[in-house]
Amino acid sequence: MPVECLVCGKPTSATHMGMDACRACTVFYKRNRTKQLLCVKGYTGCMNHPKHAFACRKCRLESFKAILKAGADDDKSISPTYSNTPIIERIRANYNALSIFRRIAELNLRGIRLDVTEPYDERLEIIPSTYQYTNESKKIQIAGLFKYIPAMFPEFRVLPNADKWLLIRNYNRIFHCIDSALRVLRMFGKDSFNYFFGSYTTIVSNESIMNFFVDCPDQTNASTAARTIFGTFRNMVDPIRSQIRQFDPSEDEFMALMGLAFWSFENIDPSEELLALAERYRASIIAELSSYYRSSLGKQRGTSRIGELLCLLQEFKRTEMLLQSDYDVFHMLGAFDDETVTYKLGIR
Repeated sequence: MPVECLVCGKPTSATHMGMDACRACTVFYKRNRTKQLLCVKGYTGCMNHPKHAFACRKCRLESFKAILKAGADDDKSISPTYSNTPIIERIRANYNALSIFRRIAELNLRGIRLDVTEPYDERLEIIPSTYQYTNESKKIQIAGLFKYIPAMFPEFRVLPNADKWLLIRNYNRIFHCIDSALRVLRMFGKDSFNYFFGSYTTIVSNESIMNFFVDCPDQTNASTAARTIFGTFRNMVDPIRSQIRQFDPSEDEFMALMGLAFWSFENIDPSEELLALAERYRASIIAELSSYYRSSLGKQRGTSRIGELLCLLQEFKRTEMLLQSDYDVFHMLGAFDDETVTYKLGIR
């Protein structure tokens, strides 16, 4: 049965190197894996999207590497070589692989099969968010996090299932907030934060938000729920937009934010093992940033930059708290039911 190549999206009837990769991408990888290639955009920004692989050799190669690493082993062993890879680099590679996974899965839900020979335009695939699209896509996001987090943080593989779920439940909303901000920045620029991604392929805007609950479980209080989410949307967008304009984070700094957010515990009671692991990873990510800043900005400016990054993380946490408060309201109004994924995962 044909499957889609995880690198380029082209149908393939055979798998190569132990994963769903077509022969063309596998041959390309073997010929180019040791070469120093350059991204056509200059910052590996087109790596998210399979069709761009044909236009950019660097991103095609990095996409193959990311998927190969993410699925390299499903056992409980941890590769010493891979665990020595810089953490921010691991996060970037697997974030991009996760993005491919989410995009393909969400479009499949909508019955969209991509023709990889046509020019790629993400804007043609983005539609307004609604309850049902967001709820189904959240399941994909959770599955993707379980798939790719172990490659970002190898120790995750050997944690008890209860601890794995604790971490993913704690992380899924703030990941969504940071991911949305990064993708809005990529798509619309830093002066256009009047949008919020409801999922990987759906978006919330001033114009569409009042229709978000058009397909929610109980329509009785849908208009009240819509007014509530509209108010929260405005309270979320302006502070985040202001801080991002001021801080102007790079892609690597967004990756660092994602890593720090994963190991930040405010509203849960983790085990001593998780606390120790979190402390080590946070320290390692900060150390990587410090090393980079010392060589590029100098020690004093680098220290200030880390402080600003942590302030931005706190703003994302504030956004997450606003969303959680709304989820409780939506449940009381009937717009969310007990099986709504975002609500269900937020119950402590």
